Amino acid sequence: MFGLKNFSGSCWVNTCLQGIFRIPEVQERYNNDIFDKANVIDECLSRIWKSKGEDGLTDFFDAVRTEVMPAGKGIGDAHELIVYLCDKLPFLDELMRFKIAYSVTCSTCKNRELKEDSVVEFSIASEEKDKPMIDCITDAVKENDIQDRECEKCKIRGDAKKQQLIGSFPKIMVFHVISNNGSIDYSSILALNKRQYALISVSCFNGGHWWSYGRNMPPGNSWYTLNDRQVQEHGPKQFPISNKMKILIYYRLEN
Repeated sequence: MFGLKNFSGSCWVNTCLQGIFRIPEVQERYNNDIFDKANVIDECLSRIWKSKGEDGLTDFFDAVRTEVMPAGKGIGDAHELIVYLCDKLPFLDELMRFKIAYSVTCSTCKNRELKEDSVVEFSIASEEKDKPMIDCITDAVKENDIQDRECEKCKIRGDAKKQQLIGSFPKIMVFHVISNNGSIDYSSILALNKRQYALISVSCFNGGHWWSYGRNMPPGNSWYTLNDRQVQEHGPKQFPISNKMKILIYYRLEN
């Protein structure tokens, strides 16, 4: 584990990178000096990893900076950077991207419309205190009533049932917390459709500053606080609990 210097509010970049660097395939890639020489972002990440944060970070800022992501020049959003990196790094996109679908069933003719998509993160929310994470996921895929919608088949405007479906389960499952009205009781091991996922990173945001907790695989390794330059080991049994988390990164344990 190593810390990362904060440049002009770059805590959100540091938090994103600490999450990415907890992925075993990313560690193996850069430990073996594997990167796409034509991809400046991949090359910068390799330099950051190999130098333990002493080289490559400012060049990484230049490579990813956009109008909405002012890397190295101001505050941004760590989850937006994760999505951006998946767009620019095919190997990372392959680890994280999964299929979803949106189903809409007409209450009149029972016609079911299915629209498929793919994403690299799954949004969850809680309006309650300490709501179990699995319940938040269940709520996100629960069938909901919608009104005043015209059916594509019968052309009648009326009620319908809408549901979000998870179509595949990637090696890396990223959850984005989109509501701070409640709190989520998350766990180090998550069971999804008979698949076991282990938590490897928690990114937190308190309204002005980003930091993270992380551990290396396999499960049983120590947890660390990773707060810019600060790196603090807590041990394997000191599971990080925070009601400020925004991003949860889980690693699938089985093939």
